[in-house]
Formats: sequence, C-alpha cells, structure tokens
Amino acid sequence: MTRQLPAPVPLCGARTVFWPDDEACDAECSWPPEHGGTRHFDEILGEWDEAELPTVLRDE
Repeated sequence: MTRQLPAPVPLCGARTVFWPDDEACDAECSWPPEHGGTRHFDEILGEWDEAELPTVLRDE
C-alpha cells in the first residue's frame, strides 16, 4: 500500500533580517498567507511587526 504525503501548506513567506549577535539572520513567516495584518512569525525570531523590522512580502 502506497502512503500519500499531505499536501504542503502554503506559507505567508514574508521575510526580514535581524541581528541577534554579530551576524545577520534571515527570518521567514511561517503563518498561512491569509493571516493578514502586519505581524509575522518565524521559529527563531518569534513574532515581529512590519513597523519594527523592514519586511519584504512574498508578492513584492
């Protein structure tokens, strides 16, 4: 019996760069695209707002 993998969940994909130490780190929003608003979430950075960090949206 062949097992089917679930379809990938689309992500918002908004991106930013942050500097926790001396090196820059990239962050990408892992919330679904329909989350709306200016807040985003990355596993390492956590939640951020477009007013706090320059953010590139997926469709730009």
